[in-house]
Amino acid sequence: MEADMKLHDPHRPTWSRQIEFTLAGIGMAVGLGNVWRFPYLCYRSGGGAFLVPYVFMLVVLGIPLLYMELLLGQYMRRGPVQVLKNVCPLLKGVGLASVAISFIMCTYYNVVITWALYYMFSSFRTTLPWQDCNNTWNTQNCTSTPTNSSGEHTSTASQEFFK
Repeated sequence: MEADMKLHDPHRPTWSRQIEFTLAGIGMAVGLGNVWRFPYLCYRSGGGAFLVPYVFMLVVLGIPLLYMELLLGQYMRRGPVQVLKNVCPLLKGVGLASVAISFIMCTYYNVVITWALYYMFSSFRTTLPWQDCNNTWNTQNCTSTPTNSSGEHTSTASQEFFK
């Protein structure tokens, strides 16, 4: 009975409605990579031929493991480190690794989204910053036209802005 009380902490916050949990789960499962990068990687890896093993592994391993993790986390009302430590003490490192990977991915996605917002708000200016070579970040090899007949290495104003 005492071990059961350790697993079920009545003071831990819970979801007030099921839709909140569902939307939070979808938000964690469907990230920026699913929307932005997956179609490109699928095309590069063989298109439809890549989708067959991907869907197979998703059904056989991905969904069951996600469901198991959700069930254990809800049943024990703990985070990934404590859940895996309670299931098997040797798996505590797996929980720590999943938290570390989540932190790294959140940091990475924040940087990518910040770039997108910066470029979007830069495009609202009356004079676009990548329109000409009269900016502080431009080099001596900057040119406003994309063609170069002299043979020397040049870059356009838009290339230098995005670099």
